[in-house]
Amino acid sequence: MSDNNLIKIIEPYVEKLNIPISRQQLEKLQQLSDLMLQDPLYSSVSKISEPEEVAIKHFLDSLIALAVSPDTWKSKNILDLGTGGGFPCLPLAVVLPQSNFIAVDSRQKSVEFVARMAEKAGIKNVQTRHARIEDIGRDPAFRERSDLVVCRALSAVRILVEYTLPLLKNGGQAFYYKGPKVQEELFEAANAFSVFGVASADLELLPFLPPEVPYERNFVKIVKRRSVPAAYPRKAGMPASRPL
Repeated sequence: MSDNNLIKIIEPYVEKLNIPISRQQLEKLQQLSDLMLQDPLYSSVSKISEPEEVAIKHFLDSLIALAVSPDTWKSKNILDLGTGGGFPCLPLAVVLPQSNFIAVDSRQKSVEFVARMAEKAGIKNVQTRHARIEDIGRDPAFRERSDLVVCRALSAVRILVEYTLPLLKNGGQAFYYKGPKVQEELFEAANAFSVFGVASADLELLPFLPPEVPYERNFVKIVKRRSVPAAYPRKAGMPASRPL
């Protein structure tokens, strides 16, 4: 029996938030958490190692997006940019078996870890891609192909806009997991919004605050309405070093 009782930790929140998860899916999440914490590569892709913190800060954090914006997750083709240790991609893939996920990261270790976890846990709807984000945004196989692009703990909003919008179909959505300083980030992103034609009607801030969750979490949702100029994203490193 595992000392890692993820189900016991997250189930009260799942029930309170009406997140649609079956018992079988909860058990799959438990299996996934056990596999991750037992894997020697885990410490290379995440600094969070205590089982309770992993349950709250990785698994629950990935899943609360399902409560804050349910319609967003009807998307079929979902890209997780900068997936790191597989969050939010892997927990979401367990709960959304009808969707296809691609987990992208520039670190080979992250991609190998996510692929191995998906295989061991029997998560069939996850693929991985080792690539720089800027490069994948210019790749015809990925550019303007996704219904939804998600980013968690990756970068500031004004940088994420340049990373994500080139990958979305018109009408697709970008969905960012953000912290308490989101208003400041949105203010700083004004020029990026102008460059990419993001109108105020296409932008939504979705806050989640205690006691519903154990910490403050904000989400930013952007609907793409027009094609991105071919010059974007700029070459690797430029969006972060010279943000719009």
